[in-house]
Amino acid sequence: MTVEIRVLTDPDELAALPEFEGRIWGGEDDRVSVNMLVATISEGGVAVGAFADGRIVGSAYGFATREPDVLHSHYLAVDPEYRAHGLGERIKREQAAWCAANGYTSMRWTYDPLQLTNAHLNLNKLGAVGIDYHVNHYGALGGINGSLPSDRLTVQWYFAVPPPTFTETFVLDVPPVSPEQIAASDPAALTARLAVRDAMLPHVEEGWRVVGVDRHARTYTLGR
Repeated sequence: MTVEIRVLTDPDELAALPEFEGRIWGGEDDRVSVNMLVATISEGGVAVGAFADGRIVGSAYGFATREPDVLHSHYLAVDPEYRAHGLGERIKREQAAWCAANGYTSMRWTYDPLQLTNAHLNLNKLGAVGIDYHVNHYGALGGINGSLPSDRLTVQWYFAVPPPTFTETFVLDVPPVSPEQIAASDPAALTARLAVRDAMLPHVEEGWRVVGVDRHARTYTLGR
């Protein structure tokens, strides 16, 4: 699989991102427009695209934050045909390399804690740490998110600092639920959402950090 990954700055190149974003998420209302991409990139943001045979198959986009050394990575999207081959990690590391070359020391982003494949990438492969839990963070999203409350975990990835060690750990179970059940707003998905919220939110508020996931056993490890 030959895939070229590069930073995108030209509006003509960036024009591929909203359509791709909509195709991956299954919606239209929450796409980042080209003019917004151009504006935020000119203020310190970055967009990365992955291309195979001239076709976009992956992207990541992030923007500057109130902290001058932190980039907020708004999304990572990979074409379903190109998943399970490490492309998401490659794109994320390309984004991190750009950050390091442009004065950023870390990135943070949010993800759905029910999506354990994403959790595996974020926590286990990249070494990011979950630092904050948000209830219904984005409001109604639709598409692959169904009508579930959009609870999200914020993770932060420090590029040059090893993950912290903890003297206490806590293991949290994630009820069995599939991405298809989430997209269909299956009652089991709502049950799982509320179960993870009830278990994770109080611990994070008390200073615990989400440090690992076992996607097969369906458990998170928290530490402090």
